[in-house]
Amino acid sequence: MVIGVIGGVGSGKSTVLDYLEKNYLACVIKADDVAKQIMEYKTEVFCKIADCFPEVICGQKIDAEKLAQIVFSDSSKRELLNSITHPGTIKAINQRIAGSKAELTVVEAALLLGTGIEHQCDELWYIYCNEATRIRRLMENRNYSMEKAKNIIKSQPSDEDYRKACTNMIDNSGSIEDMKEQIDRLLCILPCGF
Repeated sequence: MVIGVIGGVGSGKSTVLDYLEKNYLACVIKADDVAKQIMEYKTEVFCKIADCFPEVICGQKIDAEKLAQIVFSDSSKRELLNSITHPGTIKAINQRIAGSKAELTVVEAALLLGTGIEHQCDELWYIYCNEATRIRRLMENRNYSMEKAKNIIKSQPSDEDYRKACTNMIDNSGSIEDMKEQIDRLLCILPCGF
């Protein structure tokens, strides 16, 4: 079974993934990790980024923080970066899904919808969290300013867009125990036999 996990930044997707990996032995595929791997030195993606964003290249590395500042403040530059990174990431994720030998494979991506990967998933789970909690988490865990947290949240799909696309929703605004109970209930009723 393949479950796609989506939700905005600060919604707690990593906590959900950790629980699925540890308690259900899920093979977890994180789009951000895949994207970082395809952006390593001398890859096709690295070279394209170097051409389009030369100011973020520091020797053999991409200054991810500087790149993020650029793309989160300019939607046209964000679209350009996405046109470079998304195709390679999607291809690599599809290869990992196909190669997974686990009973449960979980694919996490903030922007899974519209990539085609969602069609590989038997279920799509939306990890919801209210905006105030997301902002607080981003400020505490990533040292983001309130303005930066709000700008990133604003740049992502709305709750309504996520809800329309998903099979199930997990409200991760509360305690970790509450989140775990919601996951356990969902996996108990799925036909995969968990």
